Formats: sequence, C-alpha cells, structure tokens
Amino acid sequence: MDCDLLVENASIVDGTGRPAFRGGLAVRDGRILDVHQEGRERGWTAGHTLDASGLTVAPGFIDVHSHAEFLLPLDQHPELLACMLEQGVTTIVGGNCGFSPAPLVAGSPHRDLLAQALEFISSQPLDMSWSDTGSFMDLLERRGLSLNLALLVGHGTMRWSLLGPDYAYPGPAGIAELERILDESFQEGAFGLSLGLGYEPGMFVDMRELEDLARAVRRRDGILTVHLKALSRLSPAYGIGLFGQPHNIRALKEMLGLADRTGVRLQISHLIFAGRRSWSTCDRALELIERAASKGVDVAFDAFPYPCGNTTIRIAFPAWFLKDFENNLARPAAVFRLRLEWELMKRLIGFGMDDMRLLWGGCPEMERYDGRLFSDIGRDMGRSAESAYLEVARASRGRATCLLYTYSADASDETALLKVLAHPLNLFETDAIISPKGAANPAAVGTFPRVIQRCHKELGLMSLEDAVARMTGASARRVGLADRGTVEPGRWADLTLFDYDQIRDNTTDEDTRRPPSGIRYVFVNGRLAVENGRAVPGLRAGRVLRRRSG
Repeated sequence: MDCDLLVENASIVDGTGRPAFRGGLAVRDGRILDVHQEGRERGWTAGHTLDASGLTVAPGFIDVHSHAEFLLPLDQHPELLACMLEQGVTTIVGGNCGFSPAPLVAGSPHRDLLAQALEFISSQPLDMSWSDTGSFMDLLERRGLSLNLALLVGHGTMRWSLLGPDYAYPGPAGIAELERILDESFQEGAFGLSLGLGYEPGMFVDMRELEDLARAVRRRDGILTVHLKALSRLSPAYGIGLFGQPHNIRALKEMLGLADRTGVRLQISHLIFAGRRSWSTCDRALELIERAASKGVDVAFDAFPYPCGNTTIRIAFPAWFLKDFENNLARPAAVFRLRLEWELMKRLIGFGMDDMRLLWGGCPEMERYDGRLFSDIGRDMGRSAESAYLEVARASRGRATCLLYTYSADASDETALLKVLAHPLNLFETDAIISPKGAANPAAVGTFPRVIQRCHKELGLMSLEDAVARMTGASARRVGLADRGTVEPGRWADLTLFDYDQIRDNTTDEDTRRPPSGIRYVFVNGRLAVENGRAVPGLRAGRVLRRRSG
C-alpha cells in the first residue's frame, strides 16, 4: 500500500490562485504525498479511495479571525465546534480582539477579573488551569482538539493578568515585563499579538505602550492584529465630538501610523462601517489602506460576509461609563447622560438599539429573550429598546452578548460591504462567538460557503480560485502558518471537498443555526472529519500549530 487515502476524479482548486484542474491526490501519514492532473495518475495503491466525481477539492478553509479557541479546553468542544468543520474550516486563528486564553501571569491576583471578562466569549466559566501560552498549548495537545489552532497573544488578557484594572501607562519597568511575557509566548509558539482597542482595557491604553509592543512584535517578525478603537463615524471610545474627522477614520489612521513608525505587519480586524451614516467612510478607509500599502506599510484586513456581527453588550457604553460600569448603571445621572449620548449617536450614525439582537442573556432571568431584537424585548418589558438594553446589561452584569446589524450594509444597500469583501487585501473570517447557549451568529455556521455562493457565484466579485486562495493559502501566508493552506505535495492534508452547484449558506434571521449545503467531506491532517456534510462525532484530529514548527 503506497498511501492511506487516494482522491480521484476531482476538480482541484489548490489555494495558490492558479486555475482549477482535473485530477487527484494521494495522502500518507497525514500529509499530501502527490497531486496529479487527470491522465497523469501514478497508479497508487491506497487503504481508501474516494471517487470525487462532481466535487471540488480545496485546502481546508482557515478562519483567520476566530474566537473558538476558548471552547477547545472543554470536553464537549468537538460537538460545539462541529459547525466550523461542517462549513469546511480546518484551522482557526485564535486570540483576537485583545483576548486570548493565555498567557496568565503565575500567581496573578487578577484571575477573577479575567475569568469574568473572558466568560462572554466562552459563555461558561473556564477552569483556567493553565498559566503561560505554552502550558495552554500543552493542555490542548494532551486532551486533543477537533481542528487546528494557531494562537495570538491577547493584549487585554496579558495586561489584565499583569496589571489588573490599572490603565495608566506602566512605565519602563511595566513595559519591560509585558515585553518579557510577549517574548516568552512567541518562543512557546504564538504567532503574534492582538489589540482590542474598542474594549477594555485596550481603549484606555496609552499610544506609547502600543508602540513599544508593536516594536517587540516586529522584532519577532510576528503579526499585529487590531480591532480598531472605532468602527463608526462617531464612537463612544472617543467621546461625543461633532466636528473633525470621523472617529473610525481617526482610529484607522492611528494604527496605520503605528505600523509605519514601527514596521510591524498590521492586520486590521473585521473592517466594518457600523451604522448607516458610517458607510460613506468606506472609500476613504480603503484609500488610506491602499496609500499606506503603496508606501511600504505591510497592511491587510479581514471581513465576514454578513451585515451583522457579535460582540459583548458592553460595546454600546462609552469609555467614561465603563470605568465604573456597575455603579454607573445604578446612578440616575450617569444613565441620563448615557441616554442623551445614545440618542445623539442614533441620529448621527444611523444605528440604535432597535438594530441589535440579544444572542445570550448572560443570566437565567434574561435568557428567555435570547435571539430577539431589543425592540421586541422592550415591548415585552413595557419599555423602550434602550431601557431593555440597560436592564439586560444590569441583570447580566455586562456578560450578555449581542448581534449588531447595519455593519457596512442592510437589506437595501450592500455597497460598502461588497467593496470590502471584493478588495484584494481582504481575507475572510467568522469573528464568531460560538456557544450552546442562546442564538447563533450566522457566521459561525455559513461564512465560507457564503463567500463562494454570494461573493463568487451570485455577484461575481472574484473568481473561485481567488475566493479559495483568500480563504486558504493567502491566509496561511499572512499569519505565518507553515505547510498549510495549499493542495501541494508535502503540505498537511487539510482538505475540504464541496459540490460547486450545491454549496450555499442556509442561515436566516429566524434560524441562524441552519447548516450549509454542499460541503461533502472535510479532512483534518489526513483524517476524515466530515462525511456527507456532518462532523464525525468526537473526532480529535486537529493539532496545535506552533510558530515555525508547522
């Protein structure tokens, strides 16, 4: 027997961007042994032969911006993450938006703060039995994982673990300690650093600290991913200012300037224009990115193909309110000021609480509203959508999660969203918080089929080869994943086989968990993980991908 698996009679889109071709491939010991064009078969004998007539073979899709890593320590994670495999994903890049499960400073007195902050991603308590990045990776390797993981260091996690809720510039000694932790994480296999500047603690951090850390990432030739401080033309992160440049443009300029000064490889996370009156800033943002790239800044971005995205309920509260969140919720004067700002924001950016859906209530008394718009929740409570939002925030102590709409588009206008998705510097992501509780973000179920169905087949924004390359090979190169992302000899056999005519995203606003169509088989490191569209129960074929080790 020459190989473990032989795939024959397929259309191969190899992830490089080259034209598709008819042929097959052989897999042995988890790696691709041979790729051949039709008529050039080598007569392999195989333990298993798969006739892929009518199917397209692509590299396993790479979710370049994921939050699913928080579920990997859980015993039930293969069931929870089946939705990722069933849409063709074989590798996730975790630790985004400033939050990662590790590193945790040994003996840190701030673990309770971290546990509460990170629970909004996992939707359940984590045992946090690990400490540094290496021990977290070791734990996953011992337990096994259902897909591959590449991990970033979350700046917020690192900073909270070391410094707690002290947001002042930590001085040379504090910066040196942050850099030491970051450098240790790189040595243990991390691929980069992520910033969550729209969240605590990132929104309060001094630019000097960000520059120091960006230079440390550059010295290690890592990647810096950034959730910008503002995603709309006005943002609570900067306070209410009616004059001057749009806040999202200001936030983008700050990070492009940082990348220019430090030379760091910059990835703008989920390039979004939140609120109907922010959509007009899309052209300016793309122009700034293109101009920076033309001057030598190493910059790209990623996006999901939906006009909505998930986040914490805290996202709508301005920085001044978040500094004393629970006490401010109980102060009439603070709530009065907040509601005035919300009304102003609604008028000026075209986004309000009636454009938000509760995903998970964060506590038993609010979970009965899961999956409903805040306008509907308000009617049930006999109050406004804004009052309902405040009530859920109070009851859940800020742990609830939401789905925000008007992200670059709505049903009447997709112009800004489509410009972002079509742009050659864009990669694809889910940005999904995956939980057994509450409603689902549709991106957790249908992102990659939707790219092929909507962006390629229906709208013609890109060729199939380009779409697949950006979901696989280009993503692997951008992050620095070795031996992943293409169907070539020597690569790990992460493979997604789909029916081109049938592939589609089936989610709706009413049913955000409906599985996609057309994904027939998925292999993770050469092992069958999805058969006839359904994940193989309990399989743990994934690997922890450590930087420079494959």
